[in-house]
Amino acid sequence: MTRKIRWCNAVVLAAVFSLASASASAQQLSQSSLTDAEIDQRLRFLEQRLDDSKLHGQIWHWSWLTVNGGSAVASTAMAIGTSDHDDTVSQSVQAARATIGTANMLLDPLEARHGADNIRDLPESTREQKLAKLRLAEDQLKRNADRTDTRYDWKRYAGNAFINAAAGGIIAGLAEEGEAFQVGISGFIGGLAMLWTEPWNPNNDWEDYQKLSGGKTSAIDVDVMVAARPDGGGLAVRLSW
Repeated sequence: MTRKIRWCNAVVLAAVFSLASASASAQQLSQSSLTDAEIDQRLRFLEQRLDDSKLHGQIWHWSWLTVNGGSAVASTAMAIGTSDHDDTVSQSVQAARATIGTANMLLDPLEARHGADNIRDLPESTREQKLAKLRLAEDQLKRNADRTDTRYDWKRYAGNAFINAAAGGIIAGLAEEGEAFQVGISGFIGGLAMLWTEPWNPNNDWEDYQKLSGGKTSAIDVDVMVAARPDGGGLAVRLSW
């Protein structure tokens, strides 16, 4: 029984990779059939749409990095400088929360703030170089669009609620309850504002590019997960293109 399960898993894996290979070949064939004028049109469209979100992305990134980083420094200084117990607790908690926010921005930076800077100067002397540049530009806009979609991800809202509830709870347990409520609510509202002021155009830009290209891009994702089970193994597959 175990041998049969493993054999089935191997067959499925082979089929998945064959399908991914065939899909990749089809996408390459589709792109190779583009005329030079069509490639140039797509590149200019992608560069323009990437640049359209650049200023918004830069304003968002540097504004919120300043807010979080400045709050971390200011709260730390006030926690050290005060002799009041309640103020020390409150400012220490706020400093920790702001430090977490700053670290999150640095570890997961907003790529949209770069616009088309990462692809603009790539060579276009040959057709192969143009197609390679096109694939990179498509990938960049798609990542920007995926980041925009995360504003609807419940996990980001749950994370915002959790960290601010935790901040308020710690202050309530060690200091003044009134201050705890104020810190928790203001932090939660600030987190919502941060989420909803991220650049929102990339999603629409990607949809417009899909219309321009007829939905044919070079994006292919294959996720394969093999997990051991008592009966001999398991397999999960996700394929999209």
